[in-house]
Amino acid sequence: MAHLLLVQTNDHILLKPHHRFGRAQGEVDTQVFGIEISRHHAVIVWTGEQWALRDTSKNGVFVNQIKISPDADTVLSLGDMITFSDLHPHSFIVSSLTPPG
Repeated sequence: MAHLLLVQTNDHILLKPHHRFGRAQGEVDTQVFGIEISRHHAVIVWTGEQWALRDTSKNGVFVNQIKISPDADTVLSLGDMITFSDLHPHSFIVSSLTPPG
């Protein structure tokens, strides 16, 4: 199973095949706090061949400090750094891209 590493705490987050990030408690798989974080901020999905990140926010999602397009999936690579806003202090490193089991 693929996972992300939360840099600031060294916590590993195992990814579900459709993994949602955001503020909305009970509606997301990984809750991310901050006023700049949307209720449903981003989703990482297994496409059948690769893991892709989709921005569903109002404030943007960044991969390796570059804002991704909200209109297209961004294929993730090992070692990519994901941040959920240019103001948010936490970052996630793609530490495994193993397909879902």
